[in-house]
Amino acid sequence: MNQETKQIFSLRKFKTGTHSALLAKYGIVLATTAALMGAGAVSADEVTTPQTQPTTEVVAPATDQTSANVGTPAQEQSAVTSDIPTSVPADTTQDQAVTAVDNAQTTLKDNVSTAKDTGVVVKEGDTQEVVINNGNAAEKTSEVLTDLNQQDKAVKEATEKQAANQKAYEETSAEHERVVKEGQEHLEQSTAEVYQLIDQAKKTGLLVTETTTDQTPEYKDTKGLTGDELRTDMAENLELYQAAIKAGIALQDKSVADLKAALALYQANQKAYTQGNTALKDAKSSGVAELEGADGRQGQVIDLAKKNDVTIDVKHETVTPNYTDVKGLTGDALLKAINDNIALYTQAVVDSVAKQDGSTKDAQAKLDAYLKLLADYQAGKGTQSGIKWAENTTVEAGTAQRMTGNEPAVSWGNLRTAAADAIQSLDRNQNTDATFDHIFKINGSGTVIIKNTTNGDVTLKISNIQAWTAENTYLAVWGAKDGGIAWGVFATTHGTVTGGAGEGATGGNVGATGAILAMVKSYDYEVSTSNAVSTVTFNDIDNNQTVTLNGLDGAKLVKGRNVTQSGNSYSAGAGDVSQASGGVIDSNGIQFNLADAKTVTFSGSHFLPGYINTSIVAGIFGVASEVPKEPKKPNLEVQNVDVTVPEAPEAPKPISVAVQKATVTAPDAPEAPAPVEVSVHYYKMTTTPEEPTPTPTTPVQKAAVLPETGEAGSILSVIGGVLLSGLGIVGVRKRKED
Repeated sequence: MNQETKQIFSLRKFKTGTHSALLAKYGIVLATTAALMGAGAVSADEVTTPQTQPTTEVVAPATDQTSANVGTPAQEQSAVTSDIPTSVPADTTQDQAVTAVDNAQTTLKDNVSTAKDTGVVVKEGDTQEVVINNGNAAEKTSEVLTDLNQQDKAVKEATEKQAANQKAYEETSAEHERVVKEGQEHLEQSTAEVYQLIDQAKKTGLLVTETTTDQTPEYKDTKGLTGDELRTDMAENLELYQAAIKAGIALQDKSVADLKAALALYQANQKAYTQGNTALKDAKSSGVAELEGADGRQGQVIDLAKKNDVTIDVKHETVTPNYTDVKGLTGDALLKAINDNIALYTQAVVDSVAKQDGSTKDAQAKLDAYLKLLADYQAGKGTQSGIKWAENTTVEAGTAQRMTGNEPAVSWGNLRTAAADAIQSLDRNQNTDATFDHIFKINGSGTVIIKNTTNGDVTLKISNIQAWTAENTYLAVWGAKDGGIAWGVFATTHGTVTGGAGEGATGGNVGATGAILAMVKSYDYEVSTSNAVSTVTFNDIDNNQTVTLNGLDGAKLVKGRNVTQSGNSYSAGAGDVSQASGGVIDSNGIQFNLADAKTVTFSGSHFLPGYINTSIVAGIFGVASEVPKEPKKPNLEVQNVDVTVPEAPEAPKPISVAVQKATVTAPDAPEAPAPVEVSVHYYKMTTTPEEPTPTPTTPVQKAAVLPETGEAGSILSVIGGVLLSGLGIVGVRKRKED
């Protein structure tokens, strides 16, 4: 049975053959001693050593053998072991020796094949021939096996190292590819965004300065590295690379943020400029059009005045509002300033046009009045001597209370209905010229002002209205173009009525209980003119009415055919119906012609013989009050106003943006590991013919000095211990020599 014994000297390679020889020597001595012990009795009990006891033999590997653990201390040696035994029993025959070596070399060759498949470069040396005989078969075989065992270990170690190097290479290559691909993709995405924004910024008008920063760190050189050393250094390089990518992206992200902010700011400034400039242009266009329109209207009056040889003084004025200075302003500040300036400009234009148009209209009115008077005079008419209701004549409340006409007044209608029924009758066939846009409540007394007549204003005061059980008394004022000023006095009360309404309380049947019209008997009046007049008329004295007039003494009187006079009282009988606003001296009117034109105030009473009417209607002035008289040329003056346009905004200046781009060079990919090299050689065991074994002639002496332990191997153990101690000393000396 073959039994492998462990090598206890830990010697992997020898510089010379000295130690091998020494070990061999000690091995031979040990083997010889064992043989001797086996040949004779070694104790009193005659115990013999078994022939199968193995011997410990160390055979140094070949001098060209390469091992992965050369020079490595014993505690750091590889855990690789070999299945090849390092010794054979001492009684091994030559054939057994050959078989043992062949088996060992088969194992070695199998492992060499595996190593080659793994990528190890195996250098096979020349086959060494070992000649054995019966005497040295065990010794030589153990030497060969020990060498084959060491070669097998070296091959296995090379295989493991090659596999480990290849695995480290593949793993680091894959990790390198993944990390670099991911890093480059992220960096390229970031860079693409930077380029996109740079292109957008340049097209927008921004000034972009570009710089490129190389963020590549200082990597470790991994050339020639294998195994864990490659893993460690490559991991550090990839960490540096990832940190550099992160730093580069952060640098570019800041540039992206700066570009976006600059773009947003510039676009906001551009938008504000465009909006503000457009709004200003629109405002200027509208304002200039308004001012030019006013100039055109004024120019027509000026031309008309010059055409009729009427002097007109044109006073020029330029309005400059307190505009905000827009120089250097951008964004919201610019837009606010422009809008504020537009508001100031627009209001200034409105005010200027109003002022200019006001002066134009005033001059136009005076010129038109003059030309009308002149035309009337040339046609034999005297409009300046009296007063007519003009197209723009209106009535304003003085001390009287103005009403809308929608107020409740009678049970069958509102105040406007009550006024129409009282003045025009239920059938609306009396005083058909009357309108009810100017109705006033008179509480005791009240005044109204008839404005914008053909000759100034007229103030009418009504007081002392006498109406049957009246609760409210009212005054309605109206007129007709080119006609006179008319009014009607009426009242309301509560009760029951079954009769009609209007003058004579005729025309239909009210038939109402509750709020009804009251019968009016009389009132007092007073009329004042703001301008000079030379003719006064009182129209429509009819239906048993009597009028007293005071304040017109000395005037030349013209009466209608139905009018009777008694002192300053004038009456007319029933049956004649005229229009109070007609302004003509017909059968029921009177005319007072003054020697000189002057402002006049006249007053009196207007009354009926009893409570027979729901209203009393009267009229003054009109065409009959106009007597031909050459008018005086007016002194005309107009204001021509211009407005300074706000300053236009400045286009926003391009914004400068500094952009930093980053580049990162990836660490070098790991290099494929160089193949591990290992050298092997094989043996050819050559046997020799057997020789007769000589018979010992020397008798074996009993070892009387040995202790009788009763164990046959005691002496062998002692001798072996001595030999092992000697070999240990040799090993120590060898390590010191090395």
